[in-house]
Amino acid sequence: METSPSRVKVRILEEDYTILGETDQTTIVEIARMVDERCKELQASLPSASKTRIAILCALNIADELHQAKNLNEGSEPSNPLIEEKTKKIISLLEEGIIGDIYP
Repeated sequence: METSPSRVKVRILEEDYTILGETDQTTIVEIARMVDERCKELQASLPSASKTRIAILCALNIADELHQAKNLNEGSEPSNPLIEEKTKKIISLLEEGIIGDIYP
């Protein structure tokens, strides 16, 4: 039996987005909240930066964390698929934000 994608409205950097995802709504909201918090932290330290620049810097920070986590796991256990999946979802949310920023 196929599951239909979840459609969830979230708010990131004072912008509304409708996210379509294969995961449950609670997870999508949690990921969006995390992205929003990270973006707001960056925005506070770089008040003149565009939303696109903030989103890219946030994506780079999250990707760096994933990279570091993979390096820690190298040679011991395979990387945690849950961390990779959540990171991919966060990057996907950021891409939605960037596209929304470019094409209002």
